[in-house]
Amino acid sequence: MKISDLIKLSTDNLKRRKGRTILTVLGVIIGTCSIVMMMSIGVALDKSNEEMLSYMGDMKQVNVYTWSNTGEENIINDSVIEQFKAIEHVKVVSPVYYSQYLNSITVSGGSSGKYQWDGWIGDNFRGISRDALAEYGYEIIEGRTIDEKDAEFTVIAGEYAAYQFYNPKRQWPHNSVEPIPDENGELPEPFVDIFKDKLVLKASSYEEGSKAIEKKLKVVGRVREDYNKGWETSGGFIIPIEDLFELEDEYIKANKIRIPAKERERKYNSAIIICDEIDNVKDVLASLDNMGYNYNSPIDMLESLEQQNRTIQLILGGLGSIAMLVAAISIANTMTMAIYERRREIGIMKVLGCEVGHIRAMFLAESAGIGLLGGTVGVVISYGLSFVVNYFATQMNYGEKLQISIIPLWLVLLALGFSTLVGIVSGYIPANKAVKISALTAIKNE
Repeated sequence: MKISDLIKLSTDNLKRRKGRTILTVLGVIIGTCSIVMMMSIGVALDKSNEEMLSYMGDMKQVNVYTWSNTGEENIINDSVIEQFKAIEHVKVVSPVYYSQYLNSITVSGGSSGKYQWDGWIGDNFRGISRDALAEYGYEIIEGRTIDEKDAEFTVIAGEYAAYQFYNPKRQWPHNSVEPIPDENGELPEPFVDIFKDKLVLKASSYEEGSKAIEKKLKVVGRVREDYNKGWETSGGFIIPIEDLFELEDEYIKANKIRIPAKERERKYNSAIIICDEIDNVKDVLASLDNMGYNYNSPIDMLESLEQQNRTIQLILGGLGSIAMLVAAISIANTMTMAIYERRREIGIMKVLGCEVGHIRAMFLAESAGIGLLGGTVGVVISYGLSFVVNYFATQMNYGEKLQISIIPLWLVLLALGFSTLVGIVSGYIPANKAVKISALTAIKNE
C-alpha cells in the first residue's frame, strides 16, 4: 500500500465519523495548548533571566576577590595574576587596584586650561591592563582603543566625559554644560574638546601639603556609556593600569614616602578574568575553587536560575501533560469503537489478501492523524493565547513590553511531534486488536 493511499484511506475514514473525530481532536487541542502555554512561560522566564544577567556584565567575565569564606585574606599580587593567566581557557587577566597613596585626580582642559574635571582613582579614573582593554568589551563610538604603540598616559574617555568639565570660577548652573539634546536631538557643544584641547592630569592625595604629579593626557577614543562595566564609561576615563602604577611610584618618590619592606609588593584589590568562550567559564570557576579564591560570575548565577526554571518548567509541563493524558485515553477509546464498528470491513480486507501490517498501519495512521491535527490546531491557538497574554501584560506594565509567554520554533516542533506520538501510542493497542480479528468470523457476524 502506497503512503498516499494510506493517508487518503485514513482521512476518508476520519471524515465518516466527523462528530466523534472532532470531539477527540478537541481533547488533543486542549492538551497541546496546555503543554505549549505552560512551557512557553518557562521559556519566557529563561529569556528574562538571561536579559537580567546580561545587564550585570559580560557572561565570559569573572571577578575574583581577595576575601574568603574563612575570613582570611587571599592575596592577589603579580605572582597570583600569572597563575590566573595560566588557567586553561583564560584569555586575559587584569588586576583591579585602588591606590592607598593617590586619591585625588584633576584633569584641566580647554584652550586656556581653565576648565577642570575632578574625580578619584577607581570608578572615575579606571585602570585596565593594556592586554585586557581590547577584550573588556568597551564599545568604541569615536576614535579607537589604546594599542601597544601608544605612549604613556594615552586614555579613552567615557561617552559624556567632555561634559564633566566645569569652570570653577563660575556659579552653578552657568559653570558647566549638560548633555541634554535640543528639539532637534542635537547635543550642545561642551566646554572642552577632549580630542583636540590640551589635557593635563594632576594627581595627588587628599593630605594637605602633598606634592601633586602632573602628566599630559592624550585621548584616542570614546566609549559608549555602559554602567555594567563601570561609571568610567559615562563621565570618566580609562587608562592602562601600568600608567597608574608609574604615577603612584612617582608620587611616592616626590613626596618621600617611606614604605616598609614587607609592604612594598603591590597587592591588588581584585582581578578581572575574561574567558575565551562562555562554555568554558565553568571550568575556569572550578580552577578558582581549587585555588581557594572567591569570585562572582553572571554564568554562575545563570546556572542557578536555569535550575530553578527547569523545576518550574517540569511542574508546568506536568500539569499540561494531564490534559494530554486525557486526550490519549479519548483517542484509544475512539479507535477501539471504530474497530468494532468496522469488523466486517477488516474481514473483507483480509479475505482480499490485504497484509496484516497494512491494516495495522491504517489504524495507526488514523490515530496519528488525530494527534497531528489536534497538535496543529493547538499550536495555532497557543500563538493566539500567547499574544493576548503578552498584550495584557504589557498594558499592565504601563506600556513597557513584557513577555510572559514565548513560543520558539523548537517548542512548536516538539508539540507537533509529541501530539502525533501520543496519537500513535494511543492507537497501537486498538490497531493490534484489529489485525487479530478473524476474517470469516467478522464477515459471518456482520
